[in-house]
Amino acid sequence: MKKWWQLLIAVVLSVSLTGCSTDDWFAEQIDPPESLVELEDDFPSSSVARQVARPVGQTETVTLERVIDGDTLKVEFENGATESIRLLLIDTPETSHPTLPVQPFGEDAKSFVERWLPEGDAITLEYDVGRYDRYQRTLAYVWYDDAMLNEELLRRGLARVAYVYAPNTQHIDAFRAVEREARQDLLGIWSLEDYVTGNGFSSEATEPAQSGRDADECNIKGNINREGTKIYHVPNGASYERTIPEEMFCSEKEAIEAGFRRAAR
Repeated sequence: MKKWWQLLIAVVLSVSLTGCSTDDWFAEQIDPPESLVELEDDFPSSSVARQVARPVGQTETVTLERVIDGDTLKVEFENGATESIRLLLIDTPETSHPTLPVQPFGEDAKSFVERWLPEGDAITLEYDVGRYDRYQRTLAYVWYDDAMLNEELLRRGLARVAYVYAPNTQHIDAFRAVEREARQDLLGIWSLEDYVTGNGFSSEATEPAQSGRDADECNIKGNINREGTKIYHVPNGASYERTIPEEMFCSEKEAIEAGFRRAAR
């Protein structure tokens, strides 16, 4: 019988020959945690495989104090300090905004987080490059039970990819892949026609969506330059390929309504 290390070498060699990394191979074998499977009936998810198998940035273990809304948590650090944690690269509909009403699927997003993350349990924060936003909230990807909350909200159509500001973009490609599948499956926020916009969620959207948008249609990149000017770039534009988007739009009309203007070339 072959020794275990001989089998491992054979796996690595076979993976290399197929053009995949060992991380890609092992990631495909990871099933969702049982705690997420138990929520599937109430919060169905797209069938796309998990894109982020494990943290890649600096991590820190904290205690969950309470859930504020779908994308904001209150946690306690080991030194006893408490802080608000804002989930990186995503946005969920509002439930407690001072000037906005409760938005469709906002309570669903909050309920999903509350049911999956027990108060008083340890969760793991994964940091990107920048630690705080302008409101001095800690920015993080949140891990629990070997799965990432940010990605799971996107998978269920309970969040959109948003607030993409370099250099905090280490998981952006994975997030866009998950969002694309949820949109095509008309899950959650994607089940209402024109509810999701480049500038948040539209309170005027009430009609059911008829079909998932083609992912290739939503390829207009919105970028905010150093002067704060909002500019969008269309495919084949001079700066399109090197532009890191803060927002993605499905039409130029959508980009303009969000306050962006077209790039000069």
